[in-house]
Amino acid sequence: MAIQSLRNGFNGLLINDHEIDPSNMTPEMKKGIRDRRMKLYKLICYCGVAMVMWIDKAALLNSVYQYSHIAAQICMVYLTVALLSMLLGIIASSFPDSAPFAMAVAWNGTWQVFMFLIMFIHLSIVKVYPELLHLTVSFIFTSVLFSIYWSFCTRDPAVGLFYLLKFTFPLFLVYRLKFSLLLTNNQVRLVEAAHHE
Repeated sequence: MAIQSLRNGFNGLLINDHEIDPSNMTPEMKKGIRDRRMKLYKLICYCGVAMVMWIDKAALLNSVYQYSHIAAQICMVYLTVALLSMLLGIIASSFPDSAPFAMAVAWNGTWQVFMFLIMFIHLSIVKVYPELLHLTVSFIFTSVLFSIYWSFCTRDPAVGLFYLLKFTFPLFLVYRLKFSLLLTNNQVRLVEAAHHE
């Protein structure tokens, strides 16, 4: 009897929520899993909003602005979108029964917290390593890797690969535009340097 209860306890720790057959779950179990996910999403979104408010955004964007005005503008737009997503994630996870698409909105807000962390680390490095092209490639690479891992780890029924592509594709387009502008600026500088010599 005691051995069976220990085995059930360890099995409960080792089995993830997505590995349980939904047809064997009662509505109370499904609601409990959803509520637990929403609490975690809310906690992560609160931490993300606190980080956005805590960091010195002006100094961070100024360090990028010294190298590229367009990159600083793109980063400012992303900071605004990320903060909005986090706030919407807090609202959706606070009121999951009345908020439309609550799980997807909370998922996106939580995902934006981690994307913001990756962006913050890369923007902080600009002071030491001012190669924006390399940092942009690194940001895109780490963001895509994290996003793929995140989509497989969360496995929410309301959130699939479609949502991941929907949210990452605009970022890809913005950074592709940034690449082309950076390359154009570098080509203009090379031509100007050649004319001065």
